[in-house]
Amino acid sequence: MKNQPLRVRLLFSIGLLMVVLPALINQWVKIPDFFRGVLMGTGLVMEIASLIIIKRRNRAGAAN
Repeated sequence: MKNQPLRVRLLFSIGLLMVVLPALINQWVKIPDFFRGVLMGTGLVMEIASLIIIKRRNRAGAAN
């Protein structure tokens, strides 16, 4: 992950935060299940998209 462009690292990091934060925030503030599910689902999509980008870059041999 260290050699990946900033865009990919940022996409992965934001996705990870979107998956983890609703579960942590829900302990103090009640979040509706739909909103929590949307945040977690979007975060998972962002993580998977960044992993696909990394895989394609590594397969193309464009590792920086």
